[in-house]
Amino acid sequence: MRPVTRTALAVAAVAGGAAAVTLARRARTSTGEPRWHTLTVYRPLTEVDANLPEELRTLEVRLVAAPGDRGTEVHARAFDGGPSDGEVQRILRESRSLLEVGDVLRPGGPTTTPTLFNLPLRSVTSRTRTGGLL
Repeated sequence: MRPVTRTALAVAAVAGGAAAVTLARRARTSTGEPRWHTLTVYRPLTEVDANLPEELRTLEVRLVAAPGDRGTEVHARAFDGGPSDGEVQRILRESRSLLEVGDVLRPGGPTTTPTLFNLPLRSVTSRTRTGGLL
């Protein structure tokens, strides 16, 4: 094996190991409890507390006034055995939409027919509601 190939394989192995460790740490806190997810809703604390969406009530929720009078911070996490982190993120996104706009906007349907060429893009977009940044 060439030295360049060996070096590339070693770098790939180290990067893969580092990514696996990072993902494992993000999944749970050091105490093994589900992690808290946070987002800011541009509504007063009293309004958010009074109109908390039903699906958000299935989670452990803390409401805090956002700094600078910029709405309400909603902190949520699943109870033990509850939904996954991705589902908690989806619930938070939809709850913010309901509280701020009154409706949950859904992406439009596909504009193309499924092909082998667009399979990677379809695979990624099918999981966008439960992952990514809030």
